[in-house]
Amino acid sequence: MNTKTKRIIGNSINYLLSTVLIISGILKLIGFEPYKEMITRLSPYYYDNIYLIGIVALTAGILFAIPKTFALGFIAVLVFLGGTISAHMQIGDNFIPQIVFVALTALTALLKRPEWFKRK
Repeated sequence: MNTKTKRIIGNSINYLLSTVLIISGILKLIGFEPYKEMITRLSPYYYDNIYLIGIVALTAGILFAIPKTFALGFIAVLVFLGGTISAHMQIGDNFIPQIVFVALTALTALLKRPEWFKRK
């Protein structure tokens, strides 16, 4: 696969993941009922912090989408997803979707910034 194709695929996955995080954050901030129910099911304490969770998702998505802040966004997305995996694991809920998002986030970095993965 040539460099241009890798960049296009990396950007496509990057913007898809960013869009999902931004929409998720906005829906948490506006109090979308299915999100409220899911977060309450995970823990009532999480619901008390739904706005903070929404702000973190929104911020991580925005940072991940902007090329100049990609590295910081990459870290923020992985940290956020680690938290979501932990939250779902605590109650024995399915956390496979979050694992897929982590893998796609890593794939995005591999395609957009291959120098991060090269040995010196």
